[in-house]
Amino acid sequence: MAFEEETIVKEWLDHLSGLNVEVKKMFGCYCLYCDGQAVGWIHDSVLSLREVALGYLPEDIKRPSPKDKIQELVIPFDYVGAEWLPKAVQDTADIRKREKAR
Repeated sequence: MAFEEETIVKEWLDHLSGLNVEVKKMFGCYCLYCDGQAVGWIHDSVLSLREVALGYLPEDIKRPSPKDKIQELVIPFDYVGAEWLPKAVQDTADIRKREKAR
C-alpha cells in the first residue's frame, strides 16, 4: 500500500485544525492521533475512525457488524469538511483515553 498523497492528508488535517492532532507514517498509511491517542488511519483518501459507537454520524457511513474483523468507520473524503468530523475525532480520542484508564 502506498502512502496517501500529502495534499489529501493536509486537507483532512486542515478540517481538524482546532484539535490537537498529528499524523505519523505507518504501515503504508498515515496514523491519525488526537491528544496522543491513535484514533484512525488516512489511506486511499478515506479516514478510518476507530470508534464505531458514535450515533450522530450520517446513516450512509458504513458501520461494521459485530462479526467484522476490523471495527472501524470508513469516512469517505466527501465528508472532509463535515461539521461533525472534529467532534467525532475528539470523541474517539476521549473514549480511548477513558478505556486506557480502566
